[in-house]
Amino acid sequence: MSEEIDDRFYKCCFRLSQEDIEAFNANDNGPINNVMAGLDKHCFGVKLEKDIKGLIVSMFFIDGRKELNGDLIELRIGNQDYYGLLLRFCVLIARDYDDIDPVDAFNTYQKKLRGFLEKDGYFTVTNFELEPFTGKEAIMFAPTKKGIVKIDFIDKVTFYRDFFQNNHQIPSDYSAFVYLMINTDSSLFKIGFSRDPTYRERTLHSKEPCVYLVAKWPCHKAVEKELHQLYKGKRVRGEWFSLKFKDLTEIENFMNQIVAQ
Repeated sequence: MSEEIDDRFYKCCFRLSQEDIEAFNANDNGPINNVMAGLDKHCFGVKLEKDIKGLIVSMFFIDGRKELNGDLIELRIGNQDYYGLLLRFCVLIARDYDDIDPVDAFNTYQKKLRGFLEKDGYFTVTNFELEPFTGKEAIMFAPTKKGIVKIDFIDKVTFYRDFFQNNHQIPSDYSAFVYLMINTDSSLFKIGFSRDPTYRERTLHSKEPCVYLVAKWPCHKAVEKELHQLYKGKRVRGEWFSLKFKDLTEIENFMNQIVAQ
């Protein structure tokens, strides 16, 4: 099954040449040109097209910091693999470009797509908007003839908890943990040490209500100090760090080795 998904991904995901980017720029309303002119570091773009089978969306990322680079994915709206393939694309560009967060990228593409669909006459609704009606047998009617398109967005806390295999749920009967928390307002990560990280999360909520525990590992306090040293160049204040996706991947691998020992 994994090979089938890999095959589908590489059939719809492409690296853009400079000629491709220039062709996109000819039909763009400004953001790509801003990257090419050095006014912006990068941009996200969406193109919506139709064929006899339905709607096809092209989502691309253009970066111009060192040289002009770009990546593109073409997806059919309504395909069962749509969300998985788009998320994989966002993870790919997050690994290639240091300052890209995969969740932010995913939600940016979905927001842009929603705008195009609404402009084209579709009525759109998001998973977040539908959440209050879960289990209430609600019925929705589209105010347009083209019907309803559901647009899913990703919750950042859920994503990072899944990324760390939901290890924030492991029993707290160990003596102490090194933990990671995220502030969803600032996207900063806290590297801390506590006997009970869940309790620590609750105590922080009085000052920072958007702080959530995303991972924890049973180990000694020396490991926390080692992580602080490794990422001292990304420290913003106290135990809060501006960590990127590559950093989190490194931390996961590092901590798994520590726990295994």
